[in-house]
Amino acid sequence: MDGVIWKGSPNHYKGRHGYAITHITLHIMVGYLAGTDSTFANQSSQASAHYGIGATGEIHQYVSEANGSYSDANYMSNNSTISIEHEGGMAHGAVCTQACIDASARLCADIARRYGWKKLWHDGLKGNVWLHREIPGTDHAGCPDLAPNGLPFQQVIDKANDILNGKTTNQERKENMAEMLFKNTDDGKVYYWNILTGCKYIGVPDQLEILKAAGVPMHETSSKGPWMTRAQEITDTTMATINATINAQAAAIETLSKSLGADPGQIAEAVKKAVADKLDSLHITIKAED
Repeated sequence: MDGVIWKGSPNHYKGRHGYAITHITLHIMVGYLAGTDSTFANQSSQASAHYGIGATGEIHQYVSEANGSYSDANYMSNNSTISIEHEGGMAHGAVCTQACIDASARLCADIARRYGWKKLWHDGLKGNVWLHREIPGTDHAGCPDLAPNGLPFQQVIDKANDILNGKTTNQERKENMAEMLFKNTDDGKVYYWNILTGCKYIGVPDQLEILKAAGVPMHETSSKGPWMTRAQEITDTTMATINATINAQAAAIETLSKSLGADPGQIAEAVKKAVADKLDSLHITIKAED
């Protein structure tokens, strides 16, 4: 799966000791991803999992899937599972976020595909998704779902199955586009967003004035601006359209950089022509949705 960050842990079996991989075990960290990284890196802890997912959806890998992990307090399960830890599980501290849940669903779907599982389901130890608290030998009675701010495991399973079935809802497309295009920090800076692509730009007055003079439609807002609303307005703009428009913008910037030292009016005209040439045959559909 793309985007997984290898951390590595010395705490694991060598191989699977004759066991086949039959299930995923879901865990809650009762803490943060950074603390889990540290614990699993420490050989004296004798603890590990195959994966850990943080509040932002970042996925770390500690043990190769070719090896059993020290995760479930059960030799058989350790050697037949792929174990996943999730940030959260604290009443006053780490919580299990939606980003973590969504990343877990993607990871579970990826695992299922690779091992030929058509569907994920939980039914105690009969399904192919196990909860740590249900495995004989463990003393983690709240793991992963009964702890404060625990993991809503059924949501993970349902989302993973939707991915396996090729289902992506319109709302999920909105959320994914918003996450990709409009993530920003509350730093008080002035931002601009392009109504064609939704892409934001940190305020650089000279450059932005030239772009606007060239006819590139821009909207000014602060970093506290309604990025999610802007995302919803371009939900039906295809990724191909976005990429093509970004390429046009890149051409404009290239033209701008080659025109350094020219009269501002000439620069604006050059940029306008470059953008027009790239966008001449581009068809864009923008649809606002409730």
